[in-house]
Amino acid sequence: MILTPEIDGTVAIRSSGERFLQAFRQRVTAGLLTGRPNSRSNYVVSAASPGHLELRAADWWTAINVGLNRLDLRELQASVIRYQVRYWRWAGYVLGLSGGLGLLGVALLVSLDVRGYIVQHQNSMVRSLSVEQNLLIVWLMVLFWGFIWPWLLISLHKRPLRGLVTRLIAEVDAGAAASR
Repeated sequence: MILTPEIDGTVAIRSSGERFLQAFRQRVTAGLLTGRPNSRSNYVVSAASPGHLELRAADWWTAINVGLNRLDLRELQASVIRYQVRYWRWAGYVLGLSGGLGLLGVALLVSLDVRGYIVQHQNSMVRSLSVEQNLLIVWLMVLFWGFIWPWLLISLHKRPLRGLVTRLIAEVDAGAAASR
């Protein structure tokens, strides 16, 4: 589903699946995103078996950094790796932050006299619209940024995340293929 914080795909590799997964495991230990330790790139291997490797973000900072919360790599066939990324922790952060701000916005709109403010400050409104239409715009902005935008962001995040995983696989594969 388009709003689900998950992606999957397959990537062809040049090295053997076993060599690739071993090299990927070493990359996780060295620092997954950059190849060196970084406090916002702290990943751990959560499961490993022949032909399979699963890793996860070890802490909160890593989970919200790029959204690579759980990565599952599986050798599908010779020279083909299937990946699946689930980024529910990142999505939860996005939903929580936007929802919190949205609720705060709704609370302020309900408790403050926003209509009266718009009437008193004519320069703060869109001139070609009425006071009621300007008030409607304020409500729509709060509802959009608080409750619709996070779902769009979760969906929009799939493409860069797919690119990141593909790049990581290519980098690790190049190193694994060169170490024959």
